Amino acid sequence: MELFKLLNGNIVVAQIICFFLILWLLKKFLWKPVFAIIDERKARIDGELKTIESTKADVVRLKSEYESFIAKVEELAQKRIHEAELQSEARAQEMREKARQEAEQIVEDARNEIRFEFTKSRDLLRGDIVEMVIKVTEKLIQEKLTFDTDRKLVENMLVELEKGDER
Repeated sequence: MELFKLLNGNIVVAQIICFFLILWLLKKFLWKPVFAIIDERKARIDGELKTIESTKADVVRLKSEYESFIAKVEELAQKRIHEAELQSEARAQEMREKARQEAEQIVEDARNEIRFEFTKSRDLLRGDIVEMVIKVTEKLIQEKLTFDTDRKLVENMLVELEKGDER
């Protein structure tokens, strides 16, 4: 209570008036600009947060598109590898078939060549035999035929044939 005795009513009223006056001045000249700066900063931060969220959404979308693109590229690569394998297998099969046909043709050509040479040799041999028979016949007709003479004649013909083969 003594404290209330020390208080002067005029001073208390003056202090209350000064308090409200300072409060009003602060509100008018300080708080409005400070709150305006704070509101502007808040709006800028909100705008930046929206931009960040938008950028995050774009990043997620681009990442999804990138992964989809990579998956398509990998799928395309696998498809092309598979096609290349099929083409190479088909080409290898064609080459094997062509080589087989060429081998068959070479064998057939060799057989034909052998037949031709065999026929040619047989014809030559036949011609040689005919000549030999004619010569033997000529000699037989010219000489008197005896067993010893026939034997010598045949041996001479064989020697002549061997000499003819050596040519």
